[in-house]
Amino acid sequence: MNTRGRQSQYNRLLDNFGAEHKGLAKCVSYLVSLGFSPSQANNAVHVYRKGDATQARFRLSRDQRNELLSSFDAVNKTPKQCVDHLRSLGCTYRQANSAVYKYRQEKGLIGYGS
Repeated sequence: MNTRGRQSQYNRLLDNFGAEHKGLAKCVSYLVSLGFSPSQANNAVHVYRKGDATQARFRLSRDQRNELLSSFDAVNKTPKQCVDHLRSLGCTYRQANSAVYKYRQEKGLIGYGS
């Protein structure tokens, strides 16, 4: 039976385990041993290692996303540069990734518009 958890719970468990000094496989195995699925554990460890908040401090509307990325000249930057830029403005990793993906898709740089 798999357990469900929140990132804050994973973070607490991983902190207590001393995960910052252990490899990815050991951390994933530890969470699996506690009843989490391998997929949950793997995702939790990756987010934990990013070291950022998992809850967005603000909502990023489509217009805000487009304005922030257009003013950054995102069509001429790598996706990683765009994600890093949004994160520097306070977006979470997940929020920034999603925003960059949607922006690039709408601009025809990937997916249905290319």
